[in-house]
Amino acid sequence: MIQQIVNQRINQVTAEELYRQAVQYGIPISKNQAARVAGRVHGKNINLFDPADQRKLRRILVEELGPKLAEDLNRRFEDLMIKYQ
Repeated sequence: MIQQIVNQRINQVTAEELYRQAVQYGIPISKNQAARVAGRVHGKNINLFDPADQRKLRRILVEELGPKLAEDLNRRFEDLMIKYQ
């Protein structure tokens, strides 16, 4: 059930929601970067619990945010995944 909710949220995220979440968690991204990431994941049916989709998302983050920030986000994501699996 939690996995479905998480996947639904990522696939329906808006740029504004993504930006607000980033600010809340101290993730240094601009509104423009949030818009680009949201545009690339919105409606793409990404399953965050599937390794192939995780790789797709990491690739998007590297392309839009750069490798250093993408790696930091990946570490945070892995920590969260441990809690929900």
